Amino acid sequence: MLVKQALYTWLLCAAVAFTGLGGVLAEEKPCTTHADGNYYDLSRLSSKTDYEFKSPGGKEYVLNVCKAVSEEVWAPKVDRPEDVAGFTHRARGDFSLGDVNTTVFVRDGNPVITMTDGTRCSDNGEQTGSTVIRFICDGSAGRGGPKLIATLPPDEDNACSFFLEWRTEMACPTSEGSVFGRIISVLAIIAAVLFALYLIIGTYYNRYVLGLHGLDQIPRFSFFSFGDTVEFFRNCVERVKEWSSDAWHTRSSFGGRSWSSSGGSWASSGRRGYNGLGATPDEAQTMLGGPPGFLDEDDEDEEAPLPSGGESGRPSGMNADGVIRL
Repeated sequence: MLVKQALYTWLLCAAVAFTGLGGVLAEEKPCTTHADGNYYDLSRLSSKTDYEFKSPGGKEYVLNVCKAVSEEVWAPKVDRPEDVAGFTHRARGDFSLGDVNTTVFVRDGNPVITMTDGTRCSDNGEQTGSTVIRFICDGSAGRGGPKLIATLPPDEDNACSFFLEWRTEMACPTSEGSVFGRIISVLAIIAAVLFALYLIIGTYYNRYVLGLHGLDQIPRFSFFSFGDTVEFFRNCVERVKEWSSDAWHTRSSFGGRSWSSSGGSWASSGRRGYNGLGATPDEAQTMLGGPPGFLDEDDEDEEAPLPSGGESGRPSGMNADGVIRL
């Protein structure tokens, strides 16, 4: 029964997580949109410093894009003063041009943002201030700036609707950004979901199956520390060195006996030649003396008696001239 409850909980969490993940991937990022195969990103116009401009009549306006204005607004008479995205000064207080809006739509190839829910246009009416900003792609304008085109009614002191035009290179189609970054974001979300599921299921199991309570019911984690990782790689390097050394000694040996152990060696500098076999003085004397008994046989040949008849070895009765006397 407890296993079934844990399984149902896991399935429910997985369904909620992947539903939310699909929604994140499907939604547009704030102040961006796709249209006719093009991608538009107006979030680059968002600035820490508000944009200030004047109308042809000399009236001052303050505006920001995709964020609320940084300048303090005086008595705008709105429900959320912190969301005011633009305003103009009037005698009874600042008049809000509308709240922040991050939804962009494209009309005739130009991205457009509308702002609504500004200050009430009259004390008795329900209409509130609103603004439409049309952004025009102009590669030579840089960031550019807003320009007031028209108001309704035309009298700016009583105007309730405003129409602005903004020439900027930021309104031109651009690339959507790195796909790799989006993949990393998705993987991070999946990892967070799996981690949460592991905590939930592990806690269920430890509490209701193993009967653990308190901190003991929380699953434990074990990861390689940085020191353990360094030690692991150091041991791997040492083992590779040992294997390499053993293989070299095996190749340099012949019949179980290596040149280094037998005393013979080749000169390491300049390859000057073979230095010979090392031996003790007794061993050298034995090799020079020949095999056992060699010197004894020579002595026997030297000590053999001469034939009878003199040291010269002539037959008996023969003189020096070779005449035999009878």
